[in-house]
Amino acid sequence: MKIAYLACADVMPDAPERRVDAYEHDREYAALAGPIAARGGALIEADWRACDPAAFDLVFIRTTWDYTDYPAEFLGFLDRAAKATKVANAPELIRWNLSKRYLPELAAKGLPIIPSAFAETPTPLADIFDRLGADELVLKPVVGASGFGQERLTRGQAGERLMDPGLFAQPLIPEIVTWGEISMIFVAGAFSHAVRKTAAKGEYRIHVMHGGAEMAYQPTPAEIATAQAFVDALPVPALAARVDLVPHEGELLLMELEVIEPHLFPLFGPELGERIAAACEALLASRPAAGAGSWPA
Repeated sequence: MKIAYLACADVMPDAPERRVDAYEHDREYAALAGPIAARGGALIEADWRACDPAAFDLVFIRTTWDYTDYPAEFLGFLDRAAKATKVANAPELIRWNLSKRYLPELAAKGLPIIPSAFAETPTPLADIFDRLGADELVLKPVVGASGFGQERLTRGQAGERLMDPGLFAQPLIPEIVTWGEISMIFVAGAFSHAVRKTAAKGEYRIHVMHGGAEMAYQPTPAEIATAQAFVDALPVPALAARVDLVPHEGELLLMELEVIEPHLFPLFGPELGERIAAACEALLASRPAAGAGSWPA
């Protein structure tokens, strides 16, 4: 099996100036390449703009971290790729996950998410505060990643400002500052491992790009079950998914359900490479069965 490890130009090893977090790309590629080779396959790094999908048996979307700047171009590439070969995660799943408007869909299914407010037209922030019943909000891009483009503000700072439809709002959950976030990694619909992420002093964003830290975490069966419910609710199965949850008032609330290019934290999941290799082999042998959460045996 010949698999494209789909990336973006500035994390490729030969990039003139690599992203500061390109080490995440290196770690994950190293964790996956060996187990795939042991199964007779090859994992080849490929810039999504320069990739010929027809040259591969599978295009595995991984460190394509610039997709938020070029969403239409990225989705167009994936649609073309799917006509030439197998793509994971599936383009229809990527399209669903690209906009954070998937959050209300999950809430409508009774799943525990952080309350979220979206707007179809520019809307007074004061109304958004009232709608969410909060005194402090975080404004986030509807299409965004890694905590960039966000703003934390209090009700007193709202003034006459409007929230643009390109943004959505969530109450600031205090535990994200005081305790952090649990990221649970799933491969082919099954739990693999978990990581606890914490924010730097004075920050609420837990990403390493903003000074955050990562540590091993052993979730309880109940915590895994909460995360599993989100994976089972995906519109189509995912080869790789990450469920980000924050504890609040005795329950876990979804921060994000990431199926586009989630960090998989291989340092905290020594079996990740073998799990991914087995899932790729199964996908190449048979397409996933219909229904969320299913994967070929």
